[in-house]
Amino acid sequence: MEAVAATAAPVEAQDARALAGDREAFNSLYRPHFEAVYDFVLRIVRERELAADVVRETFARAWRAFPEQGSDVAAWLFAASRSSALDALRYRRDRNGAEREALHFTSVDVNRVPNATVGFDQALVELVWDAAAALSREEYSLLALYARQHISPEEIGESAAGIARLRATLDDRVAFKLVAGRARHACTELELLVAEGGEQAVAWHIRRCERCDESMRAFVSPTAVLGSLERLAPPGGLEREIFKRAPRRRVFGIL
Repeated sequence: MEAVAATAAPVEAQDARALAGDREAFNSLYRPHFEAVYDFVLRIVRERELAADVVRETFARAWRAFPEQGSDVAAWLFAASRSSALDALRYRRDRNGAEREALHFTSVDVNRVPNATVGFDQALVELVWDAAAALSREEYSLLALYARQHISPEEIGESAAGIARLRATLDDRVAFKLVAGRARHACTELELLVAEGGEQAVAWHIRRCERCDESMRAFVSPTAVLGSLERLAPPGGLEREIFKRAPRRRVFGIL
């Protein structure tokens, strides 16, 4: 597979369409999704330069398909960015396997937290992100479409059961660690199991213990916490590069 690269339509075609108003229409429909798409892609590939390339490619594909996509663009756009991100990862994995950057993924958006206490519980937020990042990139990207972009399984051609399974996987991984770390004092048997250090035995016990189950349900939903993570800011200039203004119209050969 070739490296990800933005491929735009011929300049003459772009200019003609822009003069007809297509560029303004495209920008008004797609630009509002730019920051969310960048965050979505960066959290999949976890490398800023590669994320920028994928975002360029995604919006170039959108421009080439415009206006056939119609006005309901979000599901198409995120599906396209997911496909491009996963393709780019396969290329990188096969060719060079570059080291990952040290990026900070665990700031929360206080306007989106499911509970105000989440904003002060950095350990919980980091636990949620670590569990999400431990999923395969394919699995994480599907869960993120649901949890962070509020796109339904039907809109992206996936089964509701598959998304439910991913939610359960994330929620269980985080909840078991929360119960074992913060609520084990409520159950003597759990305290003994935690002291022995057997993770599988701890998880088995929590699933079957009524008291531990009650403790687990008292914690905020890890999937909701994932949805509240703050968007990662795109690099300066990328938005202007992608959403160029339409050239000014010429009137009788004069600008």
